[in-house]
Formats: sequence, C-alpha cells, structure tokens
Amino acid sequence: MSLALIALVFCNLSQAQTLSQETQREESATPQKAAWGDLGNGTFKNPFLLADYNNLDVIRVGQDFYMISAAHHFMGMPVLHSRDMINWRLIARISRELKIHERYDTPGQAYQHGTWAPAIRFHAGKFFVYVCTPQEGLLLSTATNPAGPWSPWTLVRNEKNWEDPCPLWDDVKDAGGDGPDGRQAYLIRSRLGAGPLIVHKMSWDGTKVAGEGKIVARGPVLEGPKNGEYYIFAPEGGIDKGYQVVLRSRSIWGPYEKRRTLEQGSTNINGPHQGSWIDLDSGESWFYHFQQHMAWGRIGHLQPAGWDENGWPWMGKDHDGNGIGEPVSLSPKPNVGKAFPVLLPQSSDEFASDSLGLQWLWNHNPDDSFWSLKERPGWLRLKAKPISSRPGIAGVRNLQIPFVEDSIHFAYNTLVQLAMGKECSATVKMDASQMTEGQRAGATLFGKNYGWIGLVKENGKLMIRANIKGKYFNGPELQGDTVYLKLSIAAPSNPCFYFSIDGSTFQRLGDDYSVGRDWFEGIKFGLFTYRLSQASAAGHVDFDYFRYKSDGRRSEGQ
Repeated sequence: MSLALIALVFCNLSQAQTLSQETQREESATPQKAAWGDLGNGTFKNPFLLADYNNLDVIRVGQDFYMISAAHHFMGMPVLHSRDMINWRLIARISRELKIHERYDTPGQAYQHGTWAPAIRFHAGKFFVYVCTPQEGLLLSTATNPAGPWSPWTLVRNEKNWEDPCPLWDDVKDAGGDGPDGRQAYLIRSRLGAGPLIVHKMSWDGTKVAGEGKIVARGPVLEGPKNGEYYIFAPEGGIDKGYQVVLRSRSIWGPYEKRRTLEQGSTNINGPHQGSWIDLDSGESWFYHFQQHMAWGRIGHLQPAGWDENGWPWMGKDHDGNGIGEPVSLSPKPNVGKAFPVLLPQSSDEFASDSLGLQWLWNHNPDDSFWSLKERPGWLRLKAKPISSRPGIAGVRNLQIPFVEDSIHFAYNTLVQLAMGKECSATVKMDASQMTEGQRAGATLFGKNYGWIGLVKENGKLMIRANIKGKYFNGPELQGDTVYLKLSIAAPSNPCFYFSIDGSTFQRLGDDYSVGRDWFEGIKFGLFTYRLSQASAAGHVDFDYFRYKSDGRRSEGQ
C-alpha cells in the first residue's frame, strides 16, 4: 500500500492540457507591488488572495496549479490558474446556470443554496469537479482542458443533506473495484451541519457512488474533508474559531488516528483550516487554507508545510512549542523553479469583448434576453425587468426573506464580482438615456445588507438616489443622460457611495452602514437595473466601463 498523499495530483505536462496562451500572458505581464499577496521581492504576504474565493481547493498538474471555490447561489463556479501558487488568473466558469431546480431561476429563492465546498482532481487525462448542493445532492462536471469547456453539471446522486465531497482513485490493486487491475475509487463526504465523515465506494469513471457509506470519523463541526492514502485533511471546530486536523489510517475504512496540525494560537488568523496540500519538485510542501474575514468573506492563505519523523504533516510555524502550527504572515514564495510576474484575478472591465468577463457572476440563473454586449459594442447593456414579488428563502433552514417592493434582493440579472483588497473601489460610467418611468439603475455593494447608488426615473426626471438597506438618500436631478458612480470599501462599517456629473468631482451620498459575510458570501461589487414588481419590462441602461482599484494593485492599468 502506498503511503503517498492521495489528495495530491502528479503528472507530466504531456499528460494534461496546458494553457499556453494564458501562460504567455502571465510571463509578459508588467510586475506590480502589492499590499498583500506577492510583494515583488521573492516573498509574499498572507492572505495571498484577499477575495472571497471561499472553500477553495487547489491541485497541481505538472508545473501548473488550478484552484476552484464555492459559488453558492451565484453563477458559476470559478476556475483559476497559477504558475507559482501565489499569482492567479481566472480561466473559466463552470456553468453560468444551475438547471437542477427552478429555485435558481428566481432571485430570492436560493440564497445560501447552490454549489457549496467543491473538490477538483485530475485523473486519467481529465479534470473532475465534485460539489454538493444542500437540497439536490452530488454534482459532477468534467473537462479535458481546465480552461473549458466544462460539461454541464450532472446529478450523480440525488441526496439531500450531503456536503463537502472529495474523490479518491486508489492505487491498490485487487481491491475489488472496477478500475484497472481491480483498483477501487472512493468518495468521502460530510453531512449537512458538519460531520461525521463518511466514505463510499465510487465507480472508476467517477459517475456512480454506492450505498450509504461508512462513518470513519466524528468530531466537533467536522467537515470539508480532503483525503490522503490514507490521510484525511479536515477542518474542525467551526469556521470562526476552528482549526485543521489530519486523520491517518492504514485502511480507507479506518480506524483513524487524529492530530491537530494548524490553529490560530497567538496569531490574528482565526479559524485557519479547510484547504489543500501541495508537494513540489523542489521538495517543498505547502498548505492552502482560508480565513473568514469580516465583510470580505473567506480569504486565501498559504502556509509552509512538511512531514515530521513520525509521518505526520506539519503546517505554518509552531510559535509556542506545543506541537501545533500557527499561520505565518510573511514567507518566501514557493520554489517552483522560476519567477513569475505579479498578477491578480480580473476585475476592471471596459466591455470591449462580445462575451462576458470571467470576473462577473449573475445573482441567479440569468435571463439572457435582458442583457447584451453586442447591441451597443463597447458597452454593457442591462434591460429592466420587474423584480420578483415572491417572498424569499435563505439557507437550508428556509429562513424567510419578506418581500420588499424596492429591494435589490429580488432583482433579476444583477451582475456582481468579488470585492478584492481590503481597501478597494470601483468607478462606473452609465448612460441613462433609455431609462423609462419607474426604472432604477446603477452600481451596488450587494449582500444581505446591501447598498446602491444610481438613478431613478420619476415624473419624467432622472433623479440621483442611494438606497441603503431600503432607506433612501436623494440627490439632485440629473441634467443630461450620463452619470459617473463610485463605490468604495475601507472597513466593514464604511462602505461609501459617490456620484459625479463630469467624472472628476465626486460627491458622497448616503450614511455609513455595516456589511458582513452573510448568506455564505462576502460583499460584492455589482451593476443592476430593475423595475418595480407590477411594472412592465421596459427601458435599459448602458455601462461604458467598470474600473476597479485596490491595495493589491500597484502598477499602472491594473
């Protein structure tokens, strides 16, 4: 029996599709300095990515690294690529829609549902992504090229209350499986509410999961397993105050020993857990995990790691000598044999393409007849649709969201992207010449506690307005058709909204309010338009650009 970690994926470059075009873009990009992430001097500062790529999972395939994360009720799941483990670019979205239940068609009906913590693996020349939705069950998407196309989500197992799946294609021969030489595949998962951990037999092609499985581990809030042969990496103790544990056994079915390997300790990194183990050709090992960080959501950290003399993994640095690692803030970058430029996932958009940028997410399944990048080339057109008048539901406990007539929570085709950077802002230019009576349009910081700034057409006039959690702040009448809007975040209690007539001088509108990570997602920047529920669908707005700045970008044009 091999004792290598089965959470890792190794292969020669010839075994996997490469991303030559993406690599060329990375290698030719202008280096930049950053307040977090790559510092440009051979070191990085955690978080390596200050954005809500939550419940992240990372694999290595040859000399390339791929990361995915949960998307929940937003469409769809991101796929990112890196050459050095620190600098990442979006290369794909797995499905812009969830056609597994009608709840995903209507805003307000699926908050906190959708795709939870996923796992990505490379097996037999193909990439596999598994994820559970709390109500529909186990989903699978595959691709031969991680940049896509990815297959539509397939429902592998129609089971409620599953979460956090992770596959294993074992290398043990004559195990009674349907793989080569009798090899057996497995799937490990948790149960809604966190724990216990359960192992199932799985078909070698990854499309069938058998039986009820066997419980192999229990623990307080034990979830998010990433398995090894036979090691299971899993978080325990809850998101805010939890820690990372590793379980070890000589049999996939147990019994397992358990050891705590990473905890907050004396650091300010709360809940360091749930991630991915990576070994490099240089002999280094690294561990990815997340930290739940206020309004920004679950942000990514990377820890130096390795193996002790007894075959147990270690992570971070053991500051107090208790045998348990704690997160590090600064570290030399992983030794991947070559230096690569500083990069961040895409954010700004001039809307110059006829396809939607990978940074953008729809709040639910989009209605493609209500938006366009082709009707006015160089602009994003959003068409007003009446908001859904159905009361909403959030989470598996069916938390009721009362219907509110002018709430963006019920607006169709709201287009958002992750807040990135602790201090960040976005500036938008909007043409409102085709707005109709009663229409709203503008830019939003979207979440359970939301705010937006934009225009409302009332009595034939275009009025500048901010709406913060249903409270209105009225600005002047717009003379003309063009307005510039700005959103900024510098602290969870200080989202700010601004407008400008000339694009140079901005005036603030609206009060301070607090935002947080809610509905399982961090705050998001977005664009929107809608009409009230009893209105007819009419009117549109055009956005010329969305220009983003953060403390993670320092070079011109970034």
